[in-house]
Amino acid sequence: MNAVGRQVRAVAVLLIVLGGPVLLVACSGSAAVPAPQATSAPATAPALGAIGAPVDDSGKPGSSYGSGGTPQQAASSPGPDTQLIVYEGSIDLQVDDVGASVDQANQLIGGLGGHVASSNASTKNDQDFATITYRIPAEKWDEALADMRAVGAKVLNETTTSEDVTGQVVDLNARIANAQASETALQAIMDKATTIDDVLSVQRELTQVRGDIESMTAQRDLLGNRAAFSTLTVSFETLVTQTQAVSGGWDLGQVFDDAVAALVRVGQGVITLGVWLVVVVLPIVVPLLVVLGVAVYLRRRWLRGHPGPDMTLPPTGASAV
Repeated sequence: MNAVGRQVRAVAVLLIVLGGPVLLVACSGSAAVPAPQATSAPATAPALGAIGAPVDDSGKPGSSYGSGGTPQQAASSPGPDTQLIVYEGSIDLQVDDVGASVDQANQLIGGLGGHVASSNASTKNDQDFATITYRIPAEKWDEALADMRAVGAKVLNETTTSEDVTGQVVDLNARIANAQASETALQAIMDKATTIDDVLSVQRELTQVRGDIESMTAQRDLLGNRAAFSTLTVSFETLVTQTQAVSGGWDLGQVFDDAVAALVRVGQGVITLGVWLVVVVLPIVVPLLVVLGVAVYLRRRWLRGHPGPDMTLPPTGASAV
């Protein structure tokens, strides 16, 4: 094939690549585009087509879930009256026994079809703390909050948020479908490519399109998982007793250790001062004392050899001779 033929083919490839998605959108109009089927999905996450828990007009999760809390297969593209809501929240509880309360909360969440996503426990000044993050089926959100409030002796703080991700999912579905149309067109061109340059050019475009499809599919699946399973973080802490509040963590052994440490520091200071006196002060002070002593001795000896005039006054009333 001559150079002109290769150029014509390259132009045709470019026109098909750029025109395929446009023609698809023009033909489809405003109809919703179905999402691609996933080859595999995690057992706890919704399938590729299951994009979350639909919510009715009242804002509550709908009936796209079975009674056991496991999400069933939902429509690949939400309908006009369907909303995908992501629920997230946190609740801080004061309890009598952290371990027993955590076990009770785990059983309640498990009964709702949820599971523990992460956990952390610690103890400070004889006070126990624990923080558990749960993933809960969206339609069980209100029931889970009520159960957690009942677990604690007192609710210290509660925060909940919701986010409508319906528009994001619809947009991702349309973009994925358009990218798949481009991929199909490129694969057809690849089957007809005869030169190495044409094959490499189409292969580069295919790689880019496939990467875009995988990235957008991952984003859509993540939104679907967040909508299907809400996230609730529960913090547990024990009640601070009057004795603990007054003592403020006071420990006799620690006080004794601090006193011994202070005594050691004082002894170290005294020894350090003595070393400085011996090494620095004495070599300077001793010669000065010797010189001063010699000077005083010589002055006294000179005064004994050169007595001064008698300055004794005569008795009062005595006449001069």
